[in-house]
Amino acid sequence: MTLNKSSDRNGFEVDGVRMEITRPHPLVYPMSVYSIPQKDSGVNALIKLGVSIINNTPMPFHLNLFQSFIPELVTSDGQIIQGYLVTKEVITNTQPNKLLENSQKQKTGGLQIRPESSFGFRLNAILSWQNNSLQLKIPSPNNVLSSDNMHYFWCFDGLQAHTYQFRFILNTEDKPTDALESNLRQKTTISENRSKILATPWVNLRLVYPLSTDNTAIEVNDIVFKVEMPKSVLNIPARQTVTRTDVKLRIHITNNQSTVLRFYKVDSFELILIGDEGKEISFGSNPTKHVREAETIPNYHLIKPQESAVCDLDGILFWDCGQLDFAISKKSPHYFTGANAFDYFLDLQPGASYQIQVVYHVIEQKKKQLEGQLLEKVWTGWVAMPLVEFCLVES
Repeated sequence: MTLNKSSDRNGFEVDGVRMEITRPHPLVYPMSVYSIPQKDSGVNALIKLGVSIINNTPMPFHLNLFQSFIPELVTSDGQIIQGYLVTKEVITNTQPNKLLENSQKQKTGGLQIRPESSFGFRLNAILSWQNNSLQLKIPSPNNVLSSDNMHYFWCFDGLQAHTYQFRFILNTEDKPTDALESNLRQKTTISENRSKILATPWVNLRLVYPLSTDNTAIEVNDIVFKVEMPKSVLNIPARQTVTRTDVKLRIHITNNQSTVLRFYKVDSFELILIGDEGKEISFGSNPTKHVREAETIPNYHLIKPQESAVCDLDGILFWDCGQLDFAISKKSPHYFTGANAFDYFLDLQPGASYQIQVVYHVIEQKKKQLEGQLLEKVWTGWVAMPLVEFCLVES
């Protein structure tokens, strides 16, 4: 078994197989920032992770339940945050894991990745307060291979408003032992078996408290991001009608730096909707309603020092085939006309409460491509803003 370290990815490749974190990708977003939920709110913030295993060999690559997937979390100065495993029968992932085109799931609870192919899956980590301690809870990737209802979760306690580094490691050696026992033992012996270990690149995670003066805003490198929902109590439209309820979501961006910054808007906002039990609401999109904006129309805000700009996200509540749906358009009506792509959240429940989290992200490549042609700097990054709550009431 040959181990190669890829210096540009800071990860390990074993015999032509490598593993990457695809969301948030460390090359596209060198730092991802997440707002810490209020301690007394009981709200769980989601950190949506994507992982991909790439088989660049002419032979199939096999995974099974006995191979140890382990998340590692360290501080910015290299201090290891010790994690521990817990088990639950409740599955926290509400979106199905996706196999990439040339992958094949096995009935026995394993996986075969075909030659020159990939396998990708998603995990919803949870950032919440447990017993007055900030905890990050990460579903084990072994859950993806499991066919039963018992799932494993790695927990990291006592986190602070700091920058952490995070990655997954995988022991590629088969071990015919219980997966829980295997993971616990592997955690203590991982340094002894480097020749059998795949490792993703490190991802930088920065945890930030909301402002003490405004719990709907966070400040990141002298830029303040604030999310506002003018109406938090929404009347449900009458059934069996075409009546719709308008929903307004407003993003304020304040530039406290000393230079003018360019903030892009189109396709830069992502919404996460969380239900009463802390689970993500099913998500979809409708590309048929997308109209491409003319290239001559600005799709950004130029914000001078000590000034702000507002981005409005317009949504609607409506009934469709007997279920209550929430659709939101990420277009800016100030600049654009006509229809645009809508994001849909399906099957909401009358009388329930929900939390919305807005993620604003602009890729690092855009900055490199444009700054040589522009007079101002381009803001890039990944910021998950504080959650805002709303409830649905019947008129």
